[in-house]
Amino acid sequence: MIILKINYNKKIGKNNTGHIVLRHRKKGKKSLYIPIDSNYFNHINNNNLCIRLLGETSNDMYRNTKLILCIITKDDGVKEFRYILKPNKKSYGDFIKFFDKTNKSFGDVNCLNSFDINDKVYNIEFKPLINSKICTAAECNSILLNKIKNYIKIKLPSNKIKQLNNKCYAVYGNSEKLIVNSINKAGTKMSFGNRPKVRGSAMNACDHPHGGGEGKAPIGKKSIYSFKGKKVKGIKTVKTKNDCYK
Repeated sequence: MIILKINYNKKIGKNNTGHIVLRHRKKGKKSLYIPIDSNYFNHINNNNLCIRLLGETSNDMYRNTKLILCIITKDDGVKEFRYILKPNKKSYGDFIKFFDKTNKSFGDVNCLNSFDINDKVYNIEFKPLINSKICTAAECNSILLNKIKNYIKIKLPSNKIKQLNNKCYAVYGNSEKLIVNSINKAGTKMSFGNRPKVRGSAMNACDHPHGGGEGKAPIGKKSIYSFKGKKVKGIKTVKTKNDCYK
């Protein structure tokens, strides 16, 4: 049995003692969380497998992509319903194919070794038989560059090159973006869990390193400081030594 919707407690940026650790957060509007199937139906290896798409949901507050409900019928006649990321150019009644090398269409699932060079894929596994983690955002995809023995080099959206195993699963194309209405008032942002942001120079001296002074006073320092008192300008923030996408 697959649970389609569950309760989810949002993070409000406070620790166990009640102190604020991450600012500008609140609980926001209550909504159910929809877990998606990032394991490709437990890695089924049938060559003639097709999944039928049933309908889509567009009111998910936790993602910027559309979700679609799909159904699969196993050999023993048992049907399973799961939510997946909606492929672009796919709609109700269409099918998603597994391991089809001849006719590639958006949403088809296959191993990285079966795709051609310069193909665009998304929802990629970091390691074989592990949930997909790469390129899961809306309209996000990677490009296959080269095939070397049992490994394949792909180009990520950040222009970094990553070498993966050729047995990792991926989806052809990209996912469809969720269309959100324009933000006409502050309450729409508050419903998503965002609190208003205040300038540091408008605070008191006890609340921020830039605070204090009469009227519109300058910050009184040579460089910009963060809320915790650390330097912000001219400091390296990326550690390429420990970066997993190097």
